[in-house]
Amino acid sequence: MEEQLQEQLQEQLHNAFYDTIKHSIESEEHNYVIKLYAEIRDRLASHVKKDGVTYKKIHEQFDVSFFEQLLTHRQIDWNSIRGLINTTYQWIHDLQMPLRDTSTEESKQRIMVSTGTMAEVVAVYIKEVNVTLDLMDKDMRDFYKNRQHPVVQNILRHVPSKKQ
Repeated sequence: MEEQLQEQLQEQLHNAFYDTIKHSIESEEHNYVIKLYAEIRDRLASHVKKDGVTYKKIHEQFDVSFFEQLLTHRQIDWNSIRGLINTTYQWIHDLQMPLRDTSTEESKQRIMVSTGTMAEVVAVYIKEVNVTLDLMDKDMRDFYKNRQHPVVQNILRHVPSKKQ
């Protein structure tokens, strides 16, 4: 019973969070959504070396100022959303554990087929990406926690070192 109540509370909090995103876009109070977009960029970048080429590429491709301009000038459309989705999910795919490829693609498709206002689609994008990044973070924590396990040790022996 307590677990069910906890789940309901969690669901209500998530719904309120995404309603706030939608309201933020509809009311043209974009600071909140821009902050969340920058957070997505930063979460992805946290998985690579800060002084590396990949880190710089992530920051270039997740141009927060450009995203802000799109929102502010009401220029965000289906083409820009599709580009945003494809870029985000390509980075997630490149950085995540391969076992998540199927669920990540399903998440991407839920956004691509979503209908409604641009505010609703952006809210779905932020929701889906954050859920996917949460799984990616969990996988990385589990991998690190189990780094002494023979299977993990075997994987690490076969990973080529990257100098980025």
